[in-house]
Amino acid sequence: MWIFNRIVLILLLAGLFVLGMFVVLYGFNIAGYRLAELQIGNFSQGLVRFIRDVESGTLAVPQIAILIIIALLGLVLLVFELKPPTPRRVQLERGIYVTRRAVENEATEAVEQSPEVLQSDVNVEAQRRPGAKVDVRANVRRGEDVRSIQSGVRDRVQRRLSQVGIPVSNLKVRLAESDPRETKTRVR
Repeated sequence: MWIFNRIVLILLLAGLFVLGMFVVLYGFNIAGYRLAELQIGNFSQGLVRFIRDVESGTLAVPQIAILIIIALLGLVLLVFELKPPTPRRVQLERGIYVTRRAVENEATEAVEQSPEVLQSDVNVEAQRRPGAKVDVRANVRRGEDVRSIQSGVRDRVQRRLSQVGIPVSNLKVRLAESDPRETKTRVR
């Protein structure tokens, strides 16, 4: 069903873009056809009047701007829809992949080796190129030297992931000071 929805959305956005472009081309009388000659049927008189204004070139500047914006919006939405989704697995090298969960486990193990860290949360995003985007959030006791702990955690995570062969393209380490009684893990 997901593939069917994507196909329908792509066709709809492509149609919106083409329709917008044709109306702009007809509005500037570039195509040589007259929109007023089309058999419209039982549409409202406002639509007929709008088409006559487009064909005769008597559209106001805001109407032309709206038509151009609609065409550009259709093009932008079509490009965004055609962009491939983010991958589900982390690429180690060409043809070799590992799950995001495995990278999270390795990074979590590296973070928890630090005795100053009370609790941690690791989020991993796969990228289209080799490597992973790793976001580490950790809690430490109040009054600790946050900068030195942060650099130590960053070094541990990079070292651990490089030992197991996982390239890291972007590593963020954020530390928050908290009361040890409020963390989920036990205090060491």
